[in-house]
Amino acid sequence: TWRDIDLTRKELTIRAETAKTRRVRILPVSSRLAGVLEMAQTALSTFLCSGNGRLNEQERADRVAACFVFGDQAGRRVKCIRKAWDTAVLKAHGHKPAWIGANTLSADSRAALRAIDLHFHDLRHEGGSRLLEAGWPLHHVQEMLGHANVSQTSTYLNATRVGLQESMSRFQESRCNLVAIEGAVERAPLRNGEPVKAAQHQVN
Repeated sequence: TWRDIDLTRKELTIRAETAKTRRVRILPVSSRLAGVLEMAQTALSTFLCSGNGRLNEQERADRVAACFVFGDQAGRRVKCIRKAWDTAVLKAHGHKPAWIGANTLSADSRAALRAIDLHFHDLRHEGGSRLLEAGWPLHHVQEMLGHANVSQTSTYLNATRVGLQESMSRFQESRCNLVAIEGAVERAPLRNGEPVKAAQHQVN
């Protein structure tokens, strides 16, 4: 609900009673998502208070806070998102969904949906993968996904090979820089007739 969203701090709270792990988590949201949420909250507030100008600011805030963030126009809980999800997936892949009755897709649309093979939970996996590819530490991705431990996150995202090429590139670059520094020291001018010894690197 909107009471779990803090747009000032750009955070959302996942409450223990609704979490799979039964623990509270406070997660950051991106500036882009915060902007979308702010627009949605403004639209909801306007809708709820239209025709009811007697609400003061606190009463309006309390009323919005009790509504669902991803609810209907009036902030009521949406029990099933299947039709909305199927419609979005089909349209995103260039297929205009055809409905037979209220909630049944035509045979052609069902076949197209099966061929696309995209499920709502896939977005969670995609989100975690993108965070990891963007350089997020694995334990931060773990917290975002709500996994019990890092090994679970690593297995879920198949993270063992992610970033290996980048790590090797950084390693090679650091070695090249070290060789360049050692060469510069060895070629340093003489002081009092004695060559300057190259720095010796010690491994603790």
